[in-house]
This record gives sequence, C-alpha cells and structure tokens, in this order.
Amino acid sequence: MHGNSPNQKSALTNQPITYKGLVDDAKTLLYDHCDTPRIDAEILIQHVIKQPLSWLISYGDSIANAEHIKQFYQLVEQRQSGQPIAYLIGERDFWTLTLGVDNNVLIPRPDTETLVEAALPLISNSADTKILDLGTGSGAIALSLAKEFPKANVTAVDLYDNSLNVAKKNATRNNVTNVDFIQSCWFGSLVDSKKYDLIASNPPYIEPNDPHLTQGDLRFEPSTALVAQEDGLSDLSIIIQTAPRFLKDDGWLIVEHGYNQAKQVHALFTQHGFEKINLYQDLNGLARCTLGQHVSQALV
Repeated sequence: MHGNSPNQKSALTNQPITYKGLVDDAKTLLYDHCDTPRIDAEILIQHVIKQPLSWLISYGDSIANAEHIKQFYQLVEQRQSGQPIAYLIGERDFWTLTLGVDNNVLIPRPDTETLVEAALPLISNSADTKILDLGTGSGAIALSLAKEFPKANVTAVDLYDNSLNVAKKNATRNNVTNVDFIQSCWFGSLVDSKKYDLIASNPPYIEPNDPHLTQGDLRFEPSTALVAQEDGLSDLSIIIQTAPRFLKDDGWLIVEHGYNQAKQVHALFTQHGFEKINLYQDLNGLARCTLGQHVSQALV
C-alpha cells in the first residue's frame, strides 16, 4: 500500500493527516497513472467522505478519520492500476442526469452529449412522439431525451440483461417514467408496426485491432459495447440499413461513430435512402454523429 495508509500521522511531518493532505498525497501517487491526478484525488475523497468539493475547500484542514483514510487509499491504489474513476465511485454525470455505472456498461462521455444535443430540434414534446434508443447501456441517451421530452414515449433496447438493469435503476434514480426497456439484438425483438419519430444509437464502432482498446478506461469497459467487425462498421451498417422499416415518414436516424468513419457512414445513409444528412462534431472538433431523415419512397 502506498501513501500514509491507515496510520493517522504523516510520515513526513509526524502531524495528523488532514483531508487536504490526503488529496496532496494522492496527487503525487497518481501523477504517473492518469492525466488529471489532482481532480481524480478530489473526486475520490469526495466519494469517501460523502461531501462536495466546497466542503473540502472550506474544511479540508480537518483531521481525517482512520476509516476514511483506509477507504481512500484503497481507491487510490485501484486508480493506480487504471480502474476508471466512474467505476470506482459508481456514477458519472451526463447531460442533466447523474447515472449509476458499473463494468456492465460503457462510461457515458461528454462526446455522446453531442448526439443528444443534435437530436433535440428533431423532436416535439407530444404524446404522439416515439423515440427509440438502440444499445442503451446505462440509459444515457434514452433517459436524457426522455427527461427533455416528458410527454414522449421512449423505448430503450439492449442485448444484455445486466445493462438493462443498470438503465432501469438510472430511470428510477432520475425520476424518469416515460421509458420502456426491451431486451433485443438491435431491432430483432421489435414489431414493424410501431414506427418512431427518432431512432438514436451509440453502437460499438471501434475496430478490433484499435490500439486505444489497450489504453485508459477502455481496458476496463465491456468489449461487447466497444468493438465491431468490418472496420468497426458492422453494427452501424445493420442499424442504418434496417432503420427505415421502423421510422415514420420524415422520421430521423442519428448515430454516433468514430471520427474516421464519417465518410463511410454518410455513404451508408445515402445508400439506404436518407436525406438531409448532416454531420456533427464533438467537443474536440472531431466528427462524432451523423443524422439523416427517412423519406417514404411512396412520397418521392
């Protein structure tokens, strides 16, 4: 075990350990293991003491109790091994929600908020509005849209029971009541007769040999939610090809994809009859989402 451990005296000064002292020590311990060592240390201590950052700023000179010290250094050690912060504290903020997460689901990322933001102008807050989220994971997209449009009917689909359980708990946690959860391999368990105004998806799109899979948080996230065959395009192809059967006339499809897949995804949208195709960039200026409108061939 690194650091000052459960003994309550600092090895350097023989003074009692404060909460700010814990953060300073953890910052040093994490320096070579993550990009934001101080932020990570502050998040972990807030999780342990169940207090906000403002408490740490105001009362951080308080003497840390032994149990807090023990828990904190256990988390720091796990973070040193690369465990994602979100899994260590069991939650991640996304859009206007706080979502519970575990290693059954991807950690929601700010980049995916690009998809939510792009979808907002396409939807009306009406009881007739139907939204489908394919591969919902933690429920990030489905619950964010359902919260924004409380009159709409949202359906969240995932292949895995464990993921759906996380999403259902997040619906309860965030008081979202207008979402139905269905276990399905993409559209497999859905009926053609139900048509949607918007279909959204953040499917697996990373190539199997992508070196990023061996780096950072991705090492600990479920590969089934990350990796797709055919240069990362296999699931995107299924979704884009099948979506027109489940969209209302003038309905929209929006998908997240890799920054280097924009041209291929645009071609798939065009190939399957979508119009008004548009590309959106994430916070880093990278191509992240593509949307298109389904126009019934009967109207063309």
